[in-house]
Amino acid sequence: MGYPTPPPLGTQPRPHRVANTTSMGYPTQWDIQPHPHRSPEIVANRTSLHLLDFFNTSDYYMNYDYDDFAAAQPCYNHYCPFFQRAAPPYLIATSATSLVATAALLLALRSHSWPHGRTFVAQLAACCGLFAITLPPMAAGIAWGWQVGEGPCRAMLLLWQGSVLAQGLLLGSGCCNLWGRGWCRAVVPWVTAMVMAVPAALSGGIVGTGLSTQCVYRSVDVDSVVHLLHLTVCCCVLLLLPAALLMAAVWRGTCGEMGSRVWWLFWVLWAPHGVVMVVEVLLEAGVMPANCSVFESFDFALGLSAALGGLHCCLTPLMLLLSAFCGHKVGGKC
Repeated sequence: MGYPTPPPLGTQPRPHRVANTTSMGYPTQWDIQPHPHRSPEIVANRTSLHLLDFFNTSDYYMNYDYDDFAAAQPCYNHYCPFFQRAAPPYLIATSATSLVATAALLLALRSHSWPHGRTFVAQLAACCGLFAITLPPMAAGIAWGWQVGEGPCRAMLLLWQGSVLAQGLLLGSGCCNLWGRGWCRAVVPWVTAMVMAVPAALSGGIVGTGLSTQCVYRSVDVDSVVHLLHLTVCCCVLLLLPAALLMAAVWRGTCGEMGSRVWWLFWVLWAPHGVVMVVEVLLEAGVMPANCSVFESFDFALGLSAALGGLHCCLTPLMLLLSAFCGHKVGGKC
């Protein structure tokens, strides 16, 4: 509480000392000056009252137990070293596999017929390729620090998030036959996805210095409008859209046909990430209990669900190739 050290016994306070106060606002016993016309009993009473207040304050602080001090200690998150060790090789391997699979899919467009049109499949391949292109810079930033500034960081987050949202909207339009088969179907999903990805870019940025500089989502406050927009967009595309499509398929009695389409793999991979983002909102709003173990478990769930969703960029073109090969093998359509 900032109590001053008393002078040695047998000495008197300095006569011209300026009155000092503790953090509680009461004068200390060493700041009470004798006055020639003041009764010594009054001085003694004030000193006694202050000493009594001092001991009461000491008893107040002695009521704290070890758990109170342990709860005030900073959390040590084991996810951070795990992330820095495992993320770069995973991102590089996923990117390389995706680029090879996407190139093979684009080559297969020339020699195979596609029931939904080559343009639609080419757009899906473009989404996977664009997502894969963003992974090597992210891996380098995690391993050696993000050294190219905040502008490229936000642009990378925009492309990363926009490619995921574009693929979700393209698949949703393919299931519902929205926007026809012309230029609207080729342009509207991309423009909409990039606009919806702007909150993700605005909520991101660089933190740290030197080799510890990272390109991350910085705004994690429940009162941040940009961050809430980012979470809302992800939940709508990754959770509400597939749920609505599934309910519509059940209502129309075409659930079997919808379930046989390979592009449901995208939502199967990304749905866990959407669920974790809902949990993030609940944690920030204080609905769920928050402590060190809960936040560490949340970080692991968020990272692993994002890694699972990232597999779509290599599994989607591979599944499209496999379905096309099997369809032509038996003389049918993919």
